[in-house]
Amino acid sequence: MGGFATYPFSPAQRVEFQGGYSYIQFSNSLYRTGYSYYTGRRLSYEDFDLPAADGLHMPFVSAALVYDTSLFGATGPIIGQSYRFEVSPTFGTLNYTTLLADFRKYVVPIKPFTLAFRVLHYGRYGAGGSDDRLYPMYLGYGTLIRGYEYNSFTAEEVDMKSGTFDYERLFGSHIAVANFELRFPLFGVLGLGKGYYGVFPIDFIAFFDSAVAWDKEHKAWFLGGDRKPLSSYGIGLRANVFGYFIVGCDYVKPLDRPGQGWHFAFSFWQGF
Repeated sequence: MGGFATYPFSPAQRVEFQGGYSYIQFSNSLYRTGYSYYTGRRLSYEDFDLPAADGLHMPFVSAALVYDTSLFGATGPIIGQSYRFEVSPTFGTLNYTTLLADFRKYVVPIKPFTLAFRVLHYGRYGAGGSDDRLYPMYLGYGTLIRGYEYNSFTAEEVDMKSGTFDYERLFGSHIAVANFELRFPLFGVLGLGKGYYGVFPIDFIAFFDSAVAWDKEHKAWFLGGDRKPLSSYGIGLRANVFGYFIVGCDYVKPLDRPGQGWHFAFSFWQGF
């Protein structure tokens, strides 16, 4: 439960305040089922309640400064800029402060080509920020860095002994992300149809992504640790399907996965 308030300074800038309370409860159970070796019929079923971690009582407050002058095209912003700087202390069972800094810039050097940039940091600071009961932040979402999605890995690639990629590099209590895209309306540039997008609203994109996740045990390289950034690049198409949803297809090369070359990845979200 919680409450939210905002105060605008102008059509582009505002402050936001939020406060609330959350409770996270944990349970741990073991289910055991026995089957007949000859018939496959179930012979027995048992379930056991096992010891679980204590629950978390977590009151929180937050304050954010928000600015947004970006103008959207069919699949994402095409000009302007936006930022969000947010501080969110959490109290109670755990004490930590979450910091978010998200800056985005969209430049049109030559119409209709857009250069899109994003720099993002999200992290939990304080003694409770690395508690094992909090799920770690995960870099492998396609909205952060392409080419490292969960369903693109094989068991052999992430095997602890013989794998070619350290899957733990995708997790941490802090993340930093940088993205670059060149985007333009494909049919409009080709002259197929009238208007900005031509016969259908499809954007062609070329991109480069880089990101790093770290925690108190595995610090980022710029803090003197061993965690180095993961990177990828590629090209893709992103389409607005009659105003109902956005679908994208990327052909991506992850630079830090020796076991994975160029491959296709699909998405259903707008550009950053």
